[in-house]
Amino acid sequence: MKNSYDIVIIGSGPGGYVSAIRASQLGFSIAIIEKNQNLGGTCLNVGCIPSKYLLHSSKSFFLSKTEYHSYGIIYDKLYVDFKKMMKKKDHIINNLNIGLQFLMKKNKIDIYHGLATFKNKNLISVTIQKNNTSIKKEIEFKYCIIATGSESQNYPNLSTNNNKRILFSKDALSINTIPNRLIVIGGGVIGIELSSIYQRLGSKVIILETMDKLISNMDHSLSDSIKKILEKKSIQVETSLLIDNIEILKDNTGICISVIKKHNGVKKMHHYIGDYCLLSIGRIPHTQYLNLDQLGIKQDDKGFILVNQHLQCTTVNNIYAIGDVIGGKMLAHKAEEEGLYVIEYLAGQNPNKLNYNLVPTVIYTYPEVSSVGKTEEEVKKEKIEYNMGIFPMKNLGISKIIDNDSFNHCFVKIISKKSTDEILGIHMIGPNVSEMIMEAAIAMEFRASSEDLYRICYPHPTFSESIKEAALMTFAKKSIHI
Repeated sequence: MKNSYDIVIIGSGPGGYVSAIRASQLGFSIAIIEKNQNLGGTCLNVGCIPSKYLLHSSKSFFLSKTEYHSYGIIYDKLYVDFKKMMKKKDHIINNLNIGLQFLMKKNKIDIYHGLATFKNKNLISVTIQKNNTSIKKEIEFKYCIIATGSESQNYPNLSTNNNKRILFSKDALSINTIPNRLIVIGGGVIGIELSSIYQRLGSKVIILETMDKLISNMDHSLSDSIKKILEKKSIQVETSLLIDNIEILKDNTGICISVIKKHNGVKKMHHYIGDYCLLSIGRIPHTQYLNLDQLGIKQDDKGFILVNQHLQCTTVNNIYAIGDVIGGKMLAHKAEEEGLYVIEYLAGQNPNKLNYNLVPTVIYTYPEVSSVGKTEEEVKKEKIEYNMGIFPMKNLGISKIIDNDSFNHCFVKIISKKSTDEILGIHMIGPNVSEMIMEAAIAMEFRASSEDLYRICYPHPTFSESIKEAALMTFAKKSIHI
């Protein structure tokens, strides 16, 4: 392999490998430096892919157990072979890794497996482990893209070394037994998804959230509905609390979480005991090996790399950063779009900048949650006069066909600017909304009005009809099926 490249990309997650492929297509010589043996980063190996597989397989089991009998589908014996389920997960990851290796070879992208450290703004040292020996290789570059992602945040002053009772998200995707009792600290996207997986498989799950609501960065109506749905599925949800202590039981058979809650203005201590505690309190940028200080690359007080509008590091103009490492929404699709932007910018194509307001967020529970644009709270805070329409999915014909109790809490909510009817935000909870949200994002990208959405012909019977109904409710204050 060569010693010099047009572009070196550190990290092979969605942002890194997509950037590399696009750069190769545009004629750049490319190398990727990846610290792990497998390509794909957190998303493929210990994040998006394994979690969505387990969400899908656990949902299939749960619906077979609780609902399919009403359709006349009867099982004599139904059980989970957890080892087989996890083996299938590993098989999927392996196949996708093989596919990525093929794409790298096809696009003539060189791969270095090792830790990258900047020597100067045009030189990187890679420490490669081979046969229990460290080998260092220096690589020159014209441009570099930092795409090293993020890692789970630890709880302050808590040691988790070799403690198998305290899990991070990657651990929860690879345990070998289904917990009897699982305590989840953190009611964000990851905490809710992993809670759903293990509740469906038979665990008693408790979610402890310090904020006053779940998914606190999303529209309040989504927070309210997902809480009701989770509680209906026997997931205990506790909010507005302070974690006082996390303690391993003396016989190492479980873990005790002590929290402080207010009752009628009086603080009281509560204790929750489980087999495992999943820490899902956020993620921090993964930059510790890069030696950013050597180059004077600036980071904020949380460690995220500071970049300008072109995603250039603010103090070194030939080094760029994308994805989780620069903060914002920590989503694979956001990292991909940022990477594509940087490559096309370097190729002189003058691409459109990513509209961060239109990056969709999805929670893959059942029903799903999705959102794009401004929340009602943000619109109020910005003092924008707005119209709003909400349509309950339970009124749809397709809801009667599938007949799930959770649909009573499902809806589409549209927020538009009062003076122009331009859509400001769309928020959904229901089946298939992970797919439906793209209609919302496209409409908003082209600055459509709620009336524009209403004037489209939707197929019947589908859940997408709820968008048409909510749109009519938004601009006309009425709906067909209410």
